[in-house]
Amino acid sequence: MTTLSWYAVYTQPAKESLAAQHLRNQGFETYLPQYQKLRRHAGRTDIVATALFPRYLFAGLEIDRQRWRSVNGTRGVVGLVMFGDKPIPVPLAVIDDIRSREDETGYIRLNGPAFRRGQTLRIVEGPMTDTQAIFEEQVDGNRAILLVSLLGRMVRTRMPLRQIGAA
Repeated sequence: MTTLSWYAVYTQPAKESLAAQHLRNQGFETYLPQYQKLRRHAGRTDIVATALFPRYLFAGLEIDRQRWRSVNGTRGVVGLVMFGDKPIPVPLAVIDDIRSREDETGYIRLNGPAFRRGQTLRIVEGPMTDTQAIFEEQVDGNRAILLVSLLGRMVRTRMPLRQIGAA
């Protein structure tokens, strides 16, 4: 009896999603852990999904039953991570640990929630030092969205986590 095991797949640069889609099209199970990253480009800032392990994803394979060598010829794939002529299985505990860090949207939480939504915080660094703020959410692992009282109204702002602390 064979069972599904997970294997690391090395991809072409920035082709993790493409490789995962083509592997799924061939009937392979895939897992591409992603996190939300703050990106600045052309004067704009937005949040994009980014591979947790750049150039890698995981494929669920039954080595004894599936034609696993076809993974190496898949669009976007460089090849399976191998030892000699055999793919190296990733322990299920590793996959389970990564999945346990996903939030309700399916993205990996990089720095666990440092603060709770609605928690009163104090800005400890920068031009607004000692100003109180209300925590809304954490984005991309190192920034937070806060509500700050300015000119009598609450204004949303993004701030690096290192600049805020508990009130």
